[in-house]
Amino acid sequence: MEKTTQSPADLEASPNVPVKQESSVSRRWKQNLSTTHADLVCLLLCFLTGLCDSSAYNAWSCFLGMQTGNTIFLGLGASNQPSSKPWGWLKSLASIASFFFGAMVFSIAMRSVGALRRGTLFVSFFVQACLIVIAVALIEADLIPHTSADAGLDGGPLFLELIPIALLAFQSAGGMTCSRSLGYNEIPTVVLTSVYFDIASDPKITDKPTTNVKRNRRIGGVVFLLIGAIVGGWLSRSSGGMQSALWMAAGMKFVAAIGWLFWSAAPPK
Repeated sequence: MEKTTQSPADLEASPNVPVKQESSVSRRWKQNLSTTHADLVCLLLCFLTGLCDSSAYNAWSCFLGMQTGNTIFLGLGASNQPSSKPWGWLKSLASIASFFFGAMVFSIAMRSVGALRRGTLFVSFFVQACLIVIAVALIEADLIPHTSADAGLDGGPLFLELIPIALLAFQSAGGMTCSRSLGYNEIPTVVLTSVYFDIASDPKITDKPTTNVKRNRRIGGVVFLLIGAIVGGWLSRSSGGMQSALWMAAGMKFVAAIGWLFWSAAPPK
């Protein structure tokens, strides 16, 4: 009696053998995205750093993204300076610790699932936006001191300012993690000292724009962060206060999150 075997094609066609097919939505969610023009997103993050940090400094005398300044403030606290803000060092310490923890969480999470996947970048920016919304909602509810007049009170005995500072510093680390994942290390998004040096020491600093793209990005990072700081300062003086700056930051991160859903995929290897 002759023994027959089924080919793989016959097995796939057989109704008794279930074939698991991945949906188009799932495949799109797992696509790696092209990094072409993603430097524009990094420049947006520079703008948001200036926007949020200028507002936070006006209200709480600390930074959310630029941790070099916070480290100096922390050091001054050892000698009880400035004397008008005896607990200022605690806010800087909270920001540094939250940024550090945020960098660990975002880096580990993004590496484990694929840093350049469409879904990963969407979720990362969505979470960042949500954290800003939570922080600004607490401020809008008038639960957190957030004006220069309040700053002299150092947040009162409960130091309620530490809550939004921690949330905002944590999400700021997420933005820097994304910029590193996209491969644009020349746009660090939260610090400018090394960028100033790299611009000044660039042997091709005088080359035309089309031949020195990294220099262009560095200069763009400086300009966008400066513009963000200017906008944040004016918004802090407006009737909307620092809340208007934070709402703007949250809105832009939501738009960026949606933008990743429509970003072009990387070409197959």
